[in-house]
Amino acid sequence: MRFVCVLILLGACQKSAETPARGPAAAIAHGGVGSPPDRSDGCRRAVDAALAALEAGADPRDAVVAGIIILEDDPRFNAGTGSRVRLDGKTVQMDASLMDSTGRFAAVAALERVQNPIKVARAVMDTPHTLIVGDGATRFARTLGLPDYDPSTEATREIARKVQQQLREGKIADWKSFDWRKHWNFEIPWEEAMGHDTVGVAVRTADGRFAVGLSTGGTAVTLRGRVGDVPIFGAGLYTGEAGASAATGAGERIVEAGLGRRVHDWLSAGDTAQKAAERAVELVKPRGDIGIIVIGRADMAAAADRSMAWAARTSGEKEWKGP
Repeated sequence: MRFVCVLILLGACQKSAETPARGPAAAIAHGGVGSPPDRSDGCRRAVDAALAALEAGADPRDAVVAGIIILEDDPRFNAGTGSRVRLDGKTVQMDASLMDSTGRFAAVAALERVQNPIKVARAVMDTPHTLIVGDGATRFARTLGLPDYDPSTEATREIARKVQQQLREGKIADWKSFDWRKHWNFEIPWEEAMGHDTVGVAVRTADGRFAVGLSTGGTAVTLRGRVGDVPIFGAGLYTGEAGASAATGAGERIVEAGLGRRVHDWLSAGDTAQKAAERAVELVKPRGDIGIIVIGRADMAAAADRSMAWAARTSGEKEWKGP
């Protein structure tokens, strides 16, 4: 009888240890690796929006969406309005993704002419699918009532013009040995056309649940249809019972590293958010730019190999974390 009681007691203790600790809600956001630190005010507004949603009782996924919409509507960031214009000088293709700590994941890729890609990714989560791409994603957005919208700005069009000039002059290292003229796949001829990064938000609810999202306008120097790490499960973002992360940087390198899932493994093994963020940067930076935000059960952190706007705050506290 005593043996049985001990087993029951141990079982109760084990269950208690696995139950997420309750505490104040928290949120963290980044504006993309390479973004100037003085743009962290946009990240603070995104965090405020996410926390306000949580405090109003919103699902953590919808809190993330509320935060990312703030960044997508800020033309200083490469997501939604302000997304990068491609090599033809007019095409804009965007990706977005969303995940919660129950394992639910949804994304859109190569989406065009929509103001808020994260809204479309959120709607994909309510379908039988996990990823919708290209014209299918754009048409899906129209069924949601999202109107036609040109996300480019004069600033992003000017960036495209400068990139075109650098490409013509052979100044873009990764493309020096690649015959881009032969593989040009935009609608207009390259002769006519030749005339980085991502935003992310992650939250932790008061009862220990997590959600995370990313949105990006991609990079200017890509072929039409290129997709980076954002909509790839376990790459740009990931969340589980131990926490969540959202990366930014060289998409192909982040995909190769399976970075999001690897960060969660580190958190599960006992790493702090700061240590996991630093390990992620050390892993990727030898091969490409990298920045990341991480939120764990009790802490939040960011790390990058160069400047990055970001902000984090716990509900009820006035003190901000950030650069």
